[in-house]
Amino acid sequence: MTKALRAFLQSILRSVRDLSPIILVILFFQFFVLNKSLPDPGGMLVGFALVTFGLTFFVYGLEMGLFPIGESMANAFARKGSVVWLLIFAFALGFSTTIA
Repeated sequence: MTKALRAFLQSILRSVRDLSPIILVILFFQFFVLNKSLPDPGGMLVGFALVTFGLTFFVYGLEMGLFPIGESMANAFARKGSVVWLLIFAFALGFSTTIA
C-alpha cells in the first residue's frame, strides 16, 4: 500500500470518527425519543458515505492548500511583531471560517 493511499484511508477513518457523534445523536432521537424506524436506511447509508467522502476531500484539501498558507502568514505576522494585525488576521480567519 502506498503512502498516499494509507494517508487517504486514515483521513477517511478520521472523518468517520468525526461524524459518528452526529450519527449517534440522530439515531438516538430517531429510535428512543421519536420511537420511529429509519424511513430509508439504504438512502441514509449512501448519504453517510457521500458525506464521509466529501468531508475527507474537504479536510484533505484544506491540509494541502490552505493550512500551509495560513501557517506561513501567522508566522510572518508574529515575526513582524504586530499584535494588532495578528489579532485582526485571527479574527478575520475565524469569522470567515464560521460564515463558510
